[in-house]
Amino acid sequence: MKPYLLLAPLVLLAACRPDDQPATTATPPPATSAPTAGAPAATPDTLHVADSLGRRVAVLPLRPSTAAAFQQLPAGPLPVRPTDNPNPAATADAPLPAGGRVQRQGQQLRLRPAQGPAVVLTPQPSPEDGPEGRDIAYYYWGSLPAAHQWVVDVVMDDGSSVLLVDQRTGRRTSLLGAPSLSPDGRHLLSMCEDVSSGGTPTNLSLYRCDGPAPQLVWSRNLTAWGPRAARWRDARHAILLRAHAATDPSADVAEAAQHVRLSYAELELPARP
Repeated sequence: MKPYLLLAPLVLLAACRPDDQPATTATPPPATSAPTAGAPAATPDTLHVADSLGRRVAVLPLRPSTAAAFQQLPAGPLPVRPTDNPNPAATADAPLPAGGRVQRQGQQLRLRPAQGPAVVLTPQPSPEDGPEGRDIAYYYWGSLPAAHQWVVDVVMDDGSSVLLVDQRTGRRTSLLGAPSLSPDGRHLLSMCEDVSSGGTPTNLSLYRCDGPAPQLVWSRNLTAWGPRAARWRDARHAILLRAHAATDPSADVAEAAQHVRLSYAELELPARP
């Protein structure tokens, strides 16, 4: 069963454009069209952030940016995602860290936090008397030292997600998509994009990472575009690589993936008090 986020202290209610309504489903396949260094979008977008009662809290600017600006920024500490391997049969852990706190023992992935018992992740095959397509496997992806988190790629027959394991306590946090941590380690963006097929939620979420565990601040399903990657310029500004769905509603998934349009926009987070 795919782990969906259930807690949302703040929910992103309005669309990125006034006519973009919240999506109910949509997940992120690998890029299939190469981004270009074309001019940024003509007009800025905004993300209207509201609390759980629907009261507007802030409007987050999304300013036009370029491929050149995106490529000049650091990609972050994570290596290539295990599930991005073009040969699924060859999917494997990223290099395990030295010191033995993360180990692969047969099919089990073991992570030993500084306190508490080891976290043991065991593959789960589909039940013999249940529906097929429920296999779950775990692959070590890397570490986010500034947030004290190990990153695990969770692979299912119908897609993938991410599991964070706290290096201090072993506490687990499920994400819909790939994490991108701010330079100061205080904020983490989770990005899940599937504008072509809509198989799982196309989603952008923000977490605070300055406490004992990552805390969800807001989560937003998107329809007109999806976040494919993010690179941080500083602690409050991240440039997003955005994928825009094909305009032909009759196109099949493979054809739509070939016509995804890419753009870049800089997201600005509010100044913290």
